[in-house]
Amino acid sequence: MDLSVIAVSIAVVCGVMTFAGYDYGYNKAKAEQIGSYEQSIKTLEAKAKDALNKERNAHAKQEQIEADYLEKIEELKRNEDDRIDQYRTNTLSLRDSLKPKQCPDVPSATRSTSNSHAETTGGLLDSDVEFLVRFASRADAVAEQLAEAQQIILHDREVCNVSE
Repeated sequence: MDLSVIAVSIAVVCGVMTFAGYDYGYNKAKAEQIGSYEQSIKTLEAKAKDALNKERNAHAKQEQIEADYLEKIEELKRNEDDRIDQYRTNTLSLRDSLKPKQCPDVPSATRSTSNSHAETTGGLLDSDVEFLVRFASRADAVAEQLAEAQQIILHDREVCNVSE
């Protein structure tokens, strides 16, 4: 055989082996890179799922806080109306210092165009009592609103400050 044929054969075999080695290394590196990407995707999907669950839980908690708040406001409104009704039916007693006082009858020594009964003195009028009950109820509602807002802020801080 001719030496040139052997040299060409060796060159072709070396070329094929070099190409096969390159192709093997390239495919292996590509497979590792794809595996790395797939692992990253799985990790990101797990984090996204966890974040979505946290968001759903936070939303449910805030809905519960809002429902509790609305329930308490309705209860305060009912209490306000009940207290006013109790006062009107004389089943709600005020402190003696707040009740209107009736002065004793004044004897009539002279003729007068006015009656002989003195007006009530001191104390609160019915309209004043109703006003104060409604005002106290509004104050309770504002205090409740503030407490619920504080709960929402604390809950938001818990959600935002969770360490990963």
